[in-house]
Amino acid sequence: MKRFMRVVLSLVLAASLSFTSIAVVKSDKLNELKNQKAAAAANKNKYKKKKSEAKKYLASVDKQLSSVAVQIYENKKKLDKTQSDIKKTKKRLKKAKASVISQNADMEKRIQFMYENGDTEMLDMLLNSKSISDFLNKAEYITELSSYDRKMFNKLKETQDRIAKSKKALSDEKDNLLALQDKQKAEQVSLKNLEASKKKELSGYDDLIKHSEASEKRIAGEIAAQQAAIAAAERAENQYNNTASSSVKYKGSKGTKGGGWTWPCPSSHTITSEYGYRGDPFGGSGGGFHSGLDIGAPAGTPIVAAKAGTVAWSSFSSTAGNWIGISHGNGVVSVYMHMSARIAKTGQHVNKGQTIGLVGTTGSSTGNHLHFGVQKNGSYVNPHNYIG
Repeated sequence: MKRFMRVVLSLVLAASLSFTSIAVVKSDKLNELKNQKAAAAANKNKYKKKKSEAKKYLASVDKQLSSVAVQIYENKKKLDKTQSDIKKTKKRLKKAKASVISQNADMEKRIQFMYENGDTEMLDMLLNSKSISDFLNKAEYITELSSYDRKMFNKLKETQDRIAKSKKALSDEKDNLLALQDKQKAEQVSLKNLEASKKKELSGYDDLIKHSEASEKRIAGEIAAQQAAIAAAERAENQYNNTASSSVKYKGSKGTKGGGWTWPCPSSHTITSEYGYRGDPFGGSGGGFHSGLDIGAPAGTPIVAAKAGTVAWSSFSSTAGNWIGISHGNGVVSVYMHMSARIAKTGQHVNKGQTIGLVGTTGSSTGNHLHFGVQKNGSYVNPHNYIG
């Protein structure tokens, strides 16, 4: 009896250490996920800060664009006025030139007439004068007329020169305004390109922020799943310990064969290891309690849900490998271990006969097979009571 108790205690200790190692591995993974989530949050905050800085810079660019637009508008008004003044000045200059030409022609005619008829004119003026006073008045009139011609010509010429200088000044101003306009428009184009670049940068930050938020959400989901898996592993540890501590009663509760259950590996019915003690239950060669049925099958063979239910967990364990537990209500859970791949997800409803994974040899396993177990109210019971 003492020897039997030592065997039982050793089994409990081994199982406890195995499940503890699962919890440690999952805890390490959980810490890694929490670090990843913190990194994603840090990246999100970094991108938000850069986005804020880019928005401030974009606001300053918009302000500069507004200022340049006003400058271009004011410069255009000056340019339009200058061009209008140039047109008016051109007309004045044309009129002044015509006046100079006309005055010059009149003066030339009078000079020519006086030159050709100079002596006769003076004699006629003398003979026709009523008195010497009349003669002097006429002579003075001729002199004043010549002086007037010269003054008018000089005045008109000065007006023409002044208008020409004004036209030149307006033309220079126009050239300067056009040069300024080109410079302002080039600055405007440069600012618009910078604005487009910053808007593109902002859009990039939006995408990075969305990506970081999505990563946070995804990792949060993984953390929740990992926490659930740790809890499931801890429950499994307790269940295994409870089963091992009462292993002499391994026949357990009697289920009803059939009852909506089906064989979990349809293409193979080869049982390579039965439920119960392996070999000598009292410590001999090959001893140890086996909590389920090992069904041998090639790698990749489909595994199906033995009964409809909800996937309680779908995770990886260092001992069970890829494993899935399906809750069927009334405290009954079917367990599938060592799969090469898990197809069903935690929380998913599955129908009887629906493929949930593939046969493999992951975890503590030698050779490809499915370890199929059934729990009743937290303790492993004989699967034959449910699937024959």
